[in-house]
Amino acid sequence: MKKTLFVTSLCLAVFGGAIELPPTSLNAQTPDRTPSIGQQPTEGLSMPATNSKSPQVELLNPGAEPRQQLRLKPAINVKETSVMILTMEMGISTPDRTVPATKVPGTALTFETQVTKIDANGDIHYEFAYTNADVTGDTGNIPPAAIDSMRSTLKTLVGIKGSFIADDRGFYKGGNFTLPEGGDRNLNQMLLQMSRSLEQMSSPLPAEAVGKGAQWRVISEPNFMGMNVKNIATYELTGWENNNVSLNVTIEQQANPQNLTSPQLPAGATATLKSLTARGQGQATIRLDKLLPSRSTSSINSNSEMSVKVPNNSQEITFKSQLSMQMTLESK
Repeated sequence: MKKTLFVTSLCLAVFGGAIELPPTSLNAQTPDRTPSIGQQPTEGLSMPATNSKSPQVELLNPGAEPRQQLRLKPAINVKETSVMILTMEMGISTPDRTVPATKVPGTALTFETQVTKIDANGDIHYEFAYTNADVTGDTGNIPPAAIDSMRSTLKTLVGIKGSFIADDRGFYKGGNFTLPEGGDRNLNQMLLQMSRSLEQMSSPLPAEAVGKGAQWRVISEPNFMGMNVKNIATYELTGWENNNVSLNVTIEQQANPQNLTSPQLPAGATATLKSLTARGQGQATIRLDKLLPSRSTSSINSNSEMSVKVPNNSQEITFKSQLSMQMTLESK
């Protein structure tokens, strides 16, 4: 039982955040800082634009006439409130045991964003704050103590703020997180790790003018908390009226065999990824005069294989996991 719990926790820590659900990031959705929200921050995590490879955008089909460029032009000083709900199911198998797919308690994150300035070149300066975080939905047979622990961990997000910059196509250009007074140092480190992937994990818009039926591909290769992943997202413009744009997206992910160096690994443990593949799909309704989609949904299924060596145990644990994730984002 202890080994099963360890393996499940490790899967969630390593794979849960590495799997990308792109439609929410199409408008460069990331935490930002709004000074009027939450406690006053006491320390910052600087995140300048990195030297890593930016996402590559390839236009596959310009679509029908009339065509025009997709560019973000959100209103300044208008606060948006967004709720993101993430649910997961995970199954684990080891050489001596198989755990059927089990629902992981869902998470609901509420955050506020506000554009503070738009430069002459179209760069968007915006601020963000988590205002609520909680467990949601069916908790199944998870012990109440475990639910309380998960809820307590999620609550540490509340009060985290940030300031960020993206261009009018959605390319991430830099920013910083700030933690509330007494912020957890482990959370500090995790945010810094996550921030280094923001530029690579954004889903920018094509440079060319496009019309209904247009298709484009976004390829990114983020290193998310120690794991190198290749993401391929193919978008289709299904509707465009005034500032309202409708998109479909198909998602592919893969990772080559590699050693993992995630800070989420227990002290002394080593992990080797043998394989990771994922496929999914999603839809998004965005307004070009808003920072985030009005609504987006995504689902993705992944299969992975990993070997782990734990401290004080010479035996190597090899296991396979199947992870299903669904995400819904609504903004107003």
